[in-house]
Amino acid sequence: MLQSSRNSLALTLEDANAGIDAGLAAGLGGGLLSMVGVLADSAPLRRALADAALAADAKRGLLSSVFGGKVDATALEVAAKAAARRWARGQDLVTALETAGVTAVAAQAQAEGRLGEVEEELFRFTRLIVSEHELDLAFESTASGEAKAQLVANLLGGRAAAQTIELATQAALHPRSKRVTEALENYSEILAFRQQRSVADVTVARPLSADQAQRLADALSASYGRRLVLNVHVDPEVVGGVRVQIGDEVMNATIADRLADLRRRLVG
Repeated sequence: MLQSSRNSLALTLEDANAGIDAGLAAGLGGGLLSMVGVLADSAPLRRALADAALAADAKRGLLSSVFGGKVDATALEVAAKAAARRWARGQDLVTALETAGVTAVAAQAQAEGRLGEVEEELFRFTRLIVSEHELDLAFESTASGEAKAQLVANLLGGRAAAQTIELATQAALHPRSKRVTEALENYSEILAFRQQRSVADVTVARPLSADQAQRLADALSASYGRRLVLNVHVDPEVVGGVRVQIGDEVMNATIADRLADLRRRLVG
């Protein structure tokens, strides 16, 4: 994906996360993935939405004419904003909407306390297809989408979370020129990233009491707007204070870090 598309992808995910933070994950995920299914099968529609020469209002009108009243309004708005950005290829726009949609489905599972469960179920389902040649052939065949959706339902119905079935069905029906197992593995990467965002790696000089750990977890969860689980490491070299890492973001408040910073200032 070229830099222009990567930049647009990042902005599209910001829009999706704003909807997720507003409590709209369920409708957003389903709506975006529904749109992806249509766009995956329509090269003319993809090209029009990614055409830099077409005005943003015209693209919004096109999306409304195709999807208005059929998908969640927030999903339609995220797609309209995405279409107004620069994309190197029409497929890059679809990839961005798919990534945003899977992220929203993952966020809904996270809100229900089932994200780890969904991640594990999707992994096992992927391994099942890889290990069972007949299943792999069935999903890669020219059978109808209805037949493939029914196969997913037969394999997972009553045995897996709703989000697992939703993602497995999406991959089976719209793998987008990939093998179904490849599409599932891509989804699993997005789930794993979302799961990582729910863990706070905490480094302290001495073990925290249960009360201290709970108060820290509550404070971080309130600050980030989502429930965080603490993964506590004890390292006497930090001297005092606490170091917190959530995804790529690091917060340092240790004495060792402050001393190191002071030494750097003195040397500078």
